[in-house]
Amino acid sequence: FRRVLFRSPAEDDLLVLRWAAALHEIGISIAHAGYHKHSAYILAQADMPGFSKHEQARLSRVVLAHRGKLAKAELQELPARSTDWPMIFSLRIAALLCRSRSDMRFPELKARAAGAGYQLVLPGDWLEAHPMTRAALEEESEEWSGMGMTLDVLAEPA
Repeated sequence: FRRVLFRSPAEDDLLVLRWAAALHEIGISIAHAGYHKHSAYILAQADMPGFSKHEQARLSRVVLAHRGKLAKAELQELPARSTDWPMIFSLRIAALLCRSRSDMRFPELKARAAGAGYQLVLPGDWLEAHPMTRAALEEESEEWSGMGMTLDVLAEPA
C-alpha cells in the first residue's frame, strides 16, 4: 500500500504505459473501425475506482494516440517535453510490430530518445525479411515528422 502512495514520476509513467497496453483494445467491443477512439472515450469517461481523473485523462490520451494519425487535436496541445510522448512512441511501435498477432519471434530492437524524436534500431536482415513491417515503420516515421518530431529507423548490420 505504501509503495502505491509514494511512487516516483517514472513509476507513474510505467504504470500508465502498462495500463494502456492492457486496455488499448477495449473499444473493439463497440466497433473495430476506429476502436482506438472508442477505447479512449471509455477510458476517459468510465467510472474507474482507484484512478484519478488525471490518470484517466493520460491513459485515454496514450490509448487514443496508439494508432492512426498523430495530428489529433488532443495531441497538438501536448508539450514536446511531455512524458506522454515516450509512452505514445512505445505503444505505437509495439502495436505496429504485433499487428499480425502471430507468434513471430522478434529480434532485439533498440529504441531511444534522440533529439526531437526517437531512434529505432533493428537488425538489417530482419527488416529485409519483413518488407511490410519496414514499410509500416517508414509510414510511422512520416507521422512523427508531421508532428515536428523525428523517428529514425535504422538497420543494424548483421
